[in-house]
Amino acid sequence: MEKILVFQHVKHEHARRFTDLAGDLGVKYETINFWKKYKKPNLKDYSRLIVMGGPQSVYGADFPSKNFEIEAIKNFTKTGKPVLGCCLGSQLIAHAFGAKVYPNMINGKKFKETGFYKMLLTKKGCLDSVFKNFPREFDVFHWHGDIFHIPKNADLLATGDFVKNQAFKIRDTNTYGMLFHFDFLPLMVEELIRADNKWLHAGNEIDEEEIIKKAYRFEPQIKKLSAILFKSWMKL
Repeated sequence: MEKILVFQHVKHEHARRFTDLAGDLGVKYETINFWKKYKKPNLKDYSRLIVMGGPQSVYGADFPSKNFEIEAIKNFTKTGKPVLGCCLGSQLIAHAFGAKVYPNMINGKKFKETGFYKMLLTKKGCLDSVFKNFPREFDVFHWHGDIFHIPKNADLLATGDFVKNQAFKIRDTNTYGMLFHFDFLPLMVEELIRADNKWLHAGNEIDEEEIIKKAYRFEPQIKKLSAILFKSWMKL
């Protein structure tokens, strides 16, 4: 029987959209909240892994759950169990498979990709099992200052104007990393802006209200694509 393990790093970056979809499919899930005291689960009890976003930096001082998460990502991948990493989750996957994770820089200045940006599927992305029913271009939410190189044993699936490496799959596995967010509902975007407001505006010129407006404007599209993505991932 399917049972999804969810790694959550902070309270306001949860898997609500995905867990709602899991519930619709009758799939069980369990969330490990890393900001609370927790016990390491028996990974054999789960058939899939979702690794959520968070403010931690993979290359910085180790955060308490980092080594366990990398161990779990490698374990699920090695045993053929599907893995889906969102934002920090994708950075952890890239790191787990030997790729560099680092601050995004444009013209010598740190650049935070915050808000909605257009993504373009690569040729391999268009043929991929998870993304093949997507439009070639789509708008999606971003909230990150760090980016990654693609692991040597991975294929690039999606790219963007400001950040080339947006989504990848570890070759010959069911492990996916997405720097962008299909997991955020509009109310979650509003909560994220409040929770990370200091970080959002530090060296970053951004219009909060415009982000919120776009969150509601793009919601029908995001809801549709997130369902396609999740259901396709569940078929792996």
